[in-house]
This record gives sequence, structure tokens and C-alpha cells, in this order.
Amino acid sequence: MNTITDFVLHVQGMAVSACLNTKLFPSLMLAQAILESNSGKSKLSSMHYNYFGIKAGSGWKGKKVLYDTTEYVNGKPVKAPQYFRSYNSIEDGFTDRVRFLQVNKRYTTHGVFTAKTSEEQAWAFLKAGYATDPSYPNKLIAIINKYNLKKYDS
Repeated sequence: MNTITDFVLHVQGMAVSACLNTKLFPSLMLAQAILESNSGKSKLSSMHYNYFGIKAGSGWKGKKVLYDTTEYVNGKPVKAPQYFRSYNSIEDGFTDRVRFLQVNKRYTTHGVFTAKTSEEQAWAFLKAGYATDPSYPNKLIAIINKYNLKKYDS
């Protein structure tokens, strides 16, 4: 896949399918996949099908892989090694992203499943602690708008 548009065409069906009847916006899922995986070009996505940067916490029983990542601590970027989930297929990664959000109560508590728009959902992700980058929602919203991803929400 050479372009972001090619990447979106490749994964949009999986995003729409994974989000069906969940109150999650496919546009936001696609924006996350673009941002978190460098449009499928990162090692984590291309070798381990983790397009969303989902870490392998202590409760994770599946395969995992160690990579350096950037986290924001007191507003400053800090590089550190972290374990990430590794999947057997793209579909597994997309499906687990939805499951991950559904089973971690902080996403319900912070309004991810009651958001009325993808923009509102992007801000709820930050409040719930999905990312430590304070500009994460703005980055996602910019990607949604630039690539007209809201067309996948209906």
C-alpha cells in the first residue's frame, strides 16, 4: 500500500464491520490505524497486526512483542520499551481493539460509548487514557477531516 488512501481502502471494511452495533465510529478507528501504524507501515502493524498501539498489560494472555514507544510524562515525550499485543491477522487486531475498549470500564466511564460524534469520541479516548499525547484527539480529528473518513460512519 503506497498511499494513505490505499491503506484506507484496504482496511475500511474491517473497521466498519468491527464497529457495527458498538457505538464506536469507524472514522475514528481508521484515523487511529493511520496514526498509530503509519498507515500500516510500522513494524508493529506489518509484522504483528497491531494497528492501534494496544499494549500487552498484565492481564493479556496472548502473544506480545517488545518495542520502544514514546509516552508523554508531564507534557514531555519520553522513550521507553513497552510490550504490545501481537495478533495473527489484521482482522484479529481490529476485533481486539473493540473488545479492549468494551472490557476496560474507563472507556465507558469517560464517554467513549456515549459520544455523539467522532470528534467527541476522540476527546473521550484522551480522557480515558488511551494515549498520553495531549494533542492526540486533534491529530485524529485532522486525519478524519483530511481523508473524509466520516463517510464510513453511516
